[in-house]
Parts: sequence; C-alpha cells; structure tokens
Amino acid sequence: MAARKWEKSMTRYSRVFESWQIKDVRLKNRILKTPQDMKWAELDGRIGRDHLDYYATLARGGVGAIITDMTGIADPDGTVPRSPSAASDAMIPGLRALSDAVHQHDCPIFLQLVHCGANAQFPPRPGNERFVASAPSDLDLETKRMLFHGLTSWPLRELTVDEIKKIVVQFADAAERAKKAGFDGVELHGDHYYLINSFLSRVWNRRTDEYGAGSLENRCRFALEVIKACRARVGKDFVLGIKLNGAEYGVPEGTTSEECRQFARWMEASSIDYFNVAADGYGPYGRIAIAEQLSYPAPPEHLIEELSTIDPKQGMNVHVAAAVKGAVSVPVIAVGKLDAALGEKFIAEGKCDAIAIGRRLLADPEYPRKAEEGREDEVRPCTSCITCETLAVMSLTGGVRCMVNASLGRGAENERFTQAVRPKKVVVVGGGPAGMEAARVMALRGHDVTLYERESFLGGLLNVAAMVKGTDIFDLPGLIDYYKGQMRGLGVTVKLGEAYSPSVNSKAMPETVVLAVGGTAAALDIPGVDSRKVITSAELQRHAKRALVLSGAKMVERLTKLWLPVGKKVVIVGGAIQGCETAEFLLKRGRTVTITEPGEEAGTGIPLLQWELLHPWLLRKGATILTGVKYQEVTDRGLVITDRDGSERTLEADSILVTLPLLPNPSLYEQLQGQVPELHAIGDSKEPGLIIDAIAAGFVAGQSI
Repeated sequence: MAARKWEKSMTRYSRVFESWQIKDVRLKNRILKTPQDMKWAELDGRIGRDHLDYYATLARGGVGAIITDMTGIADPDGTVPRSPSAASDAMIPGLRALSDAVHQHDCPIFLQLVHCGANAQFPPRPGNERFVASAPSDLDLETKRMLFHGLTSWPLRELTVDEIKKIVVQFADAAERAKKAGFDGVELHGDHYYLINSFLSRVWNRRTDEYGAGSLENRCRFALEVIKACRARVGKDFVLGIKLNGAEYGVPEGTTSEECRQFARWMEASSIDYFNVAADGYGPYGRIAIAEQLSYPAPPEHLIEELSTIDPKQGMNVHVAAAVKGAVSVPVIAVGKLDAALGEKFIAEGKCDAIAIGRRLLADPEYPRKAEEGREDEVRPCTSCITCETLAVMSLTGGVRCMVNASLGRGAENERFTQAVRPKKVVVVGGGPAGMEAARVMALRGHDVTLYERESFLGGLLNVAAMVKGTDIFDLPGLIDYYKGQMRGLGVTVKLGEAYSPSVNSKAMPETVVLAVGGTAAALDIPGVDSRKVITSAELQRHAKRALVLSGAKMVERLTKLWLPVGKKVVIVGGAIQGCETAEFLLKRGRTVTITEPGEEAGTGIPLLQWELLHPWLLRKGATILTGVKYQEVTDRGLVITDRDGSERTLEADSILVTLPLLPNPSLYEQLQGQVPELHAIGDSKEPGLIIDAIAAGFVAGQSI
C-alpha cells in the first residue's frame, strides 16, 4: 500500500518523533524496541537468520533504537535454550552481523546482557533433568510453587561469594564483546526473575552475608559491582543502561517503588546512562509485566490502591517509571503496552523520556514510521493474544511467532514480497482471517483479486471470537478493521452477501481460486441429540451472525450481558479453546457451567500464559471441568456421560452447548475441481486450527500464487 504524503512538522506526536540522545548516541525518535526473548538463536547461542531479518526490518521501519532480546553472559548456567550468547569470543562475528544489519538503516542497537540465575535452562525438558540452577538462595517449596509455574522440584543452588565475583567478571567480558561487535551500548537485565533482580528482591534473596537481604546496600551490592566492572571494561563513552523492576507486587517481600528509587540513585552514581523501568509481580499480580494481562480473565479481586485507578490499557506500569524519573537525572524509558499517543502524553507529563514497545512491533515492525506519517489505520494491530510471550517461555524449536504477523520468524523481511511474474485474475472465497490475508498478500504482489463472502460482513468467525473473548483486553475488532482497510486500500474487490458456487465461477472465469470457506461444525452423535436443550456451534454462530448484521462485535458483546439464548445451567461439550473460552463468557454472564472433554486435558489451543490464569479462575468461579469423558445420551435431565473412572453420570443442564473443534469442509473444493485452472483450499476448510494458523495459511498461499 503506497504511503501517503506527509510533512514531519505536521505529525501528531511531536515529542515522540523528535531526535534525542542517550549519552553520545543519537536516536531519531523516542520509541525503542523493548527486549523480548525471541528463541531464534542457534543451539550454541549464535545469532540466527531470523534475528537478522527481523531486526533489519525493525530498523527500516523507523524505530528509534533496538534493545535486543536477552543475551547470556554464561553458558549454560546463565541462559535459556535458543537465546543468544555473548559468553565467548566465538559469538562476536554473529553479533557483529546483527549490529551491522541494524546500522544499515541508521538505527542504534543495544545488546541486553543477562544471567538468568534461578531461571537458567527453565522450563525442565528432556536432557536437563540433572541441571541445577544457581541463585542468591535456595527457596522453600511454597515459594518455588509460586515462582516456577507450580513446580516444587526445580533444583536451586546458593551461589558462593567466589562464584558471585566470577559472574561479575563474566558480565564485564560480555559487555566488552558487545563493544567489539559494534553495538552502541549494552543494557543489563535487572528485571523479572533473573539474577541481578534476584539479589535486589527479598522474594529471591534470603542470604545473610554482604550480598544478603539485611539492608538495601547489601541487596544492591551485586548490581553495583556488575555496573562498575562493565564500565571499567567498556570506557566512559559507551552507553550502559539497566532494566529494572520499578516495583514488585503481590507479596510483602517484593521490592517497593521507594526501594527501587534508592537503587536507581546508587546505580546512576555508579555510571548508569539510562533506566528501562518495568513492574513485576507474584501470585495474582504475576502478569503485571504484560500490562493489560493483569486483568485477564478478570482483575485481582482485591486490587491494591496504588493500581486501582490505572487503566491497564493506558500505561499500566508507567507510574513506576515516573517514580524512578523523579529520583535520577539520566533518561528513563517506560514500558507496558504503549503506543505513540500514550508516549506523547506521558513524555509531555514528565513521567518518562521515551517509551519501549515490544508486542506492537512484532505485529507491525513498521509501526513507528506509519504512526509518524499519520498512517495508523494501516498498522496491523497487536490483539494482546500473548501467543508470542508463551512461545518465548516454552518454545525450544521454532521460536517466537505472532498471531497476526505471519512473516515473523519465517526467514523473510516483513512485507518484502516478490512481485508476481504474471499478475493473475484471482478469486478468494471466504472473508475470514485466512481469506483476507491471502487476498492482502496477493494484491500486494500485483494480482487482480476479488473476494467473495456469503455473509454481509467481513471477518468470519473472528467476529464470534471477539464476542466470546471480549473486547476489553483482546483487540480482534481492531484486526477486522485492519483487514477491511487493507482490502479498500489495495483495491481488492469485495462482494459481500454473495455465495460462491460453480455457476458463479463459470461467470467470473478466474485463473485461480483460493477457498477459505471455513470448517464445518463437528456433530455430537448420540441418542437424544435432537433435544431442544442441545445448541450446536453452528446454531450459536447463526445467533451471533444475526446480531452482527445489526452491530459490531463490541456492541453484541455488551448486549449478551442482558440476554442470551442459553439457560442458567449449562453443560459444554468440548473442553479445548472453544469450550473453555465459552465457559468464561458464560460465567461472566451468571451461568453455572460444566465443561466436558473427551481428551486427557482441557484448554488445548489456549496460550500457556493465559491458561495458567484462566484455569484456576474457572475453578474459583465454580466451573466443573471433567476430562476423559465419553458421551452417552441426552435426556430430559441433561447429558449422560461415562467419566474417566468408568462411572455413568447425568450432568443436569438447561442447555447443552456443543463446542467441539471444527472439521475440514471440502465440499466446494470438490465441486470446483476441473472447473478452474488453479485451485487451492486453505485455513479451516482444509485443516482446522487457530487464528494464527489461518493467517499463516493465507500468508503462505498469497506468496505462492
């Protein structure tokens, strides 16, 4: 899509898009890429191809500076699998290639250095059963359960003083390698659950020696030794920053804002050049670092007063950055689901000097340039699904992916498509995510694209998902609006309310047809299934679509809080993502819910970091979750099942909702075979999956035609 003309003096965000400096490093604007664990490195920690592609794309997209994903200073004791390493000189060539790729686009790059401490090599996996992580202290079983996703068996070993001194040197060695590799600076990772913060925080630090929790000075000693050692090695002109927990919430031992302010004063005096300030938490506050996720699936029941007046989508963690800014004179960077508009506001209010953005730049690496040029309607939105964050924690193979940006991690720079050798007349059937993505990519490549959608609106099941998931946190309506804008801007002809058929095909005479018609609902084949109690997913979708014709997903979601075609006592058939999110939706509307799942586990398809929150919330709200069940029949009383113990039970219900995963839908594909020169089926119609799978299928199809 061609960029509209603009004048720099006319940008809405004059403060965000002014040039500035950190020490002697000039940044073209005040948006930085915040560090995120991408899991793209080679097994030995060398920089991977996806690193080079993504960071070059990001630099070209107009970001002011890049802070890399965390890079280990010691292997294996200080890192996690598939993260970059700066632990030896052998890593310098790869690091140099990365800094060179970014510098080609007039963009500074800072290497974030980390010792993962207690979280090194986490999570447990085959091959590391005997690994023992090093930490300031060993911890009791209850604390481990809180910190390690319910695990109490994760072994920890308390560091000796000699080992602490060695790690200080390893940080300095890595900082020197970063300088040799051409980076503009380094950022020390003093946030989250990693080693520097583990000394700062009494949650982790139970020592009684000079590095122990007995005083602020002792807690900060390790961090200050690391800072001084790095400065001595890299010299006074090299940028040295640190990422800090501005506060820790949820437990009495958490670092307070005032304690962090004191740490920051000492760190500035020891030659820190900037602070990147986040927040962290434990228990019900365990997702505050991901800002809006603190409110998923609902805010903590007893939200502390300090956070009670903050909108999670309007800078959840900026208050801790503002507190640090009031204590130091060097630049302070704020994080937490921010954008240019919020950055403009907070910079003007003096709460920070710049903002760092993560997930929004995974979704659209060109966000800074588009925002500066007044093209925010062309920005591919982050929907807050946190698929990326889950893969950052758990992936050991493919690395981070983005639900809405299928180019991420695919060995290609964002949106740099090869033009079609011969433009074709292409028909896309289906206006869901797979179809719209395929149409978008093919139009960008020069094809003449017409999209047919039998409903009177675009989005397909994205609309239903938006209604069920809710719109307070998740921005699926924004994704639908983005695709609508892309169809208009790229000249895709959209025919709404028109079903595609062999007769339509004979009149349209396309060279290529891409079928993205969606899957077909799985049926519950047991006696009594024709009861009025049973509501199939197809029926639910018809109810939703009738409402969506009149208003958008946001309005329909609000209206469902007033009325639903569902009884008070509900049994859900199917406990994967469809069933569990439907259960959440119903519980928030006063229903009593039982989830039944034939498989061994519920929640399949839900990102781990959300399932860890949703599962206990469902149980707290009174949901019953039964796995390993067999469905027997529907009676006047409800659903008869055989449970995992082999006992027959009747689950009383006013309504029985069938939310089984979709099945392939090959009907139209079979009808069109032989009637069109080139025919493809993609998305749920071929292989049902999640939204990320549908968009990826559209992306791949769009590139291949």
